[in-house]
Amino acid sequence: MNYDHLAVFINLAETLNFSRTALQMNLSQSAVSQTISSMEKELNFLLFYRTRKQVRLTASGQNFYQSMKPMLNLDNKSVQKAQRIAQKREVDLTIGYSGTPFEISILPKIIKRFNNAGVMENTNIYLENFDHNALKDHLLNGDCDIILTMPDIVSKMENIKYFDLAKGVFCANFYNGVVVCTQKSIELSELGKYRLIFLDSQWCPPSQSTLQKEIKKDNKKLNLVYANNILNSSIMVHADIGVGIWANFVSSPNDKQIVSTPLAYHQYPHYGFAMLDYGVTKTAKKFASWLQKNYGLLS
Repeated sequence: MNYDHLAVFINLAETLNFSRTALQMNLSQSAVSQTISSMEKELNFLLFYRTRKQVRLTASGQNFYQSMKPMLNLDNKSVQKAQRIAQKREVDLTIGYSGTPFEISILPKIIKRFNNAGVMENTNIYLENFDHNALKDHLLNGDCDIILTMPDIVSKMENIKYFDLAKGVFCANFYNGVVVCTQKSIELSELGKYRLIFLDSQWCPPSQSTLQKEIKKDNKKLNLVYANNILNSSIMVHADIGVGIWANFVSSPNDKQIVSTPLAYHQYPHYGFAMLDYGVTKTAKKFASWLQKNYGLLS
């Protein structure tokens, strides 16, 4: 059943006047008449008795009206509710992050500055903290509007656009005061003399996973412990359990207890954010544009 035809029928059943229905529905009187005739032909019963002086519902038309009116009202309410949800969605922003010390340090600054900048009024910002694989799923499902990530994590995903914010270096991260490394850089083959903290596969970006394999390859013996996320790896370094391996943009700029020494390694990691290429919200677009312009001032 054609939705527009049904709306015309409901209106005519209430006005019982072709001219008035035509006016209210912004149609010609002949268009209203043709619509009703088309419906009667499709339904195979008369909806109205029509004379020059009077229009009234048939018994079948009356029954059809009583059945369809609530359905039309429900349909209209459903559309209105969905529109309100969509409009609210336009002023909501959910940011996903993996919980690095750097992100924990900088996210409050980013959110405060964005809200104070007045880019969009009444923006509600929410945060989600998951591992990289979960964040990718949440982005595709629309649970997150933006995720802070590395390009190699999202490189093979469809309908995802990545924006670069920083280029860094992989480092060996020592606890200050216990182990002090004065070298400008460390060869991978030299890491065998330290107890190392590696990230497990669930939280490890592909580029770091490759680095960890290279370290194993360049050292016959390694004293290894594993952390199930980057924050735990940082805590383990603070506890002097070992030397953490991660990119320099992972560490908090306010952490004076960790000394980071670059690795002599040919791959340079990048950091940024990803969002949907199609179907992205207006708020996410505004935030992305603002973040690209202001990231250097915040980090």
